[in-house]
Amino acid sequence: MIVFVRSYIADFDARLGKYFQALRKAGLPFTFIGWNKDGRLAETAPGFHYYPRPARLGGGWKNLTALLGWNLYLLWQLVRLRSQVRVVHAVDLDTALAAWLFCAVFRRSFVFDLYDKYTAVRGIGGPIGRAVDALERWLARRASLTLIASEERLVQHGLRPDLCNVLVLENVPQGQASQRRPPAATPPWRIGYFGVLEPQHRGLEHLLDVCRRRSDVQVHIAGYGGLADFISAEAARSVNVTFHGPMPSASGLALMADMDVLVGFYYRSVPNHAFASPNKYYEHLMLGRPLITTLGTPPGERVSIEGTGWALPEGEAAIAAWLDALKAEDIRERGARARALWDEKYASYIERQYQGAYVARIRRMLRAEAADATE
Repeated sequence: MIVFVRSYIADFDARLGKYFQALRKAGLPFTFIGWNKDGRLAETAPGFHYYPRPARLGGGWKNLTALLGWNLYLLWQLVRLRSQVRVVHAVDLDTALAAWLFCAVFRRSFVFDLYDKYTAVRGIGGPIGRAVDALERWLARRASLTLIASEERLVQHGLRPDLCNVLVLENVPQGQASQRRPPAATPPWRIGYFGVLEPQHRGLEHLLDVCRRRSDVQVHIAGYGGLADFISAEAARSVNVTFHGPMPSASGLALMADMDVLVGFYYRSVPNHAFASPNKYYEHLMLGRPLITTLGTPPGERVSIEGTGWALPEGEAAIAAWLDALKAEDIRERGARARALWDEKYASYIERQYQGAYVARIRRMLRAEAADATE
């Protein structure tokens, strides 16, 4: 059995959903161990286990005691399930060390999935940051399989491009491309964001500050995170802001298919955004809707070169100027180019990479485990 471990719930993690679907299709059993930090009602899938201790999303060092408790809980669950576990698929460093320790002791295969560089998204620098980076790099080099979201992440994590244990799996959404005709693209423009609501560095507060003063735009936001209360309050006092709360991936994408423009800002105040390979980029291609993102980031460079969206400087002034110049023809043309690029490059990506290359690696580990067990 494959055990996935991540310090969040599984419900709203689109990348985990792609692994789950690939393994179901392959007939391979799996389960999940997660951390229900904010006490929300998680999907009660058979065999899923959740650490219930509360912790604030983005709480940093204030969560240190809870983080230690989470890792002890994770180790306990893995040891309890050791007779069934053959592969542990750990997401990010806050699960990886405990998972690697279990795998080393009980001779199981260890998969390290690097969603993000741990220190970069948490602002950990100095000697402590360098030590954490070294630990993350050491685990990535010694894992049976290390997964990253883009080729650029090799440089970020200090991994050689010739490492045979590294597999790139881009954050391409699963599901069929939208068959809906694009909206008419007439004012008020419908602008949508679906994802994690980080309290800083994603420009959502700037977007709302600009849009609530205008009558030519409607903003629809769905997701969960530290900015949720702020967005909910803004929606309560603004007639053109709607907050849909957390949504499963399929529902959130269906909502975004009704938008004229999708939002995915990645402010460079977070070092990790220099290597951003976000869901938003691939979602805008699949849905055939243009993307507004940040100048000087990988998604910004891509939409500029491909003509599928706009890359803006950070801040309210750039957003306001973009809205002042926005035209229906630009929306339709960039959306059409986005969908054409999806059809050309990514329409079969899930089948080739997640259901193909990833599952093949997992099968290889399971065969090796079975061979070891018979020796």
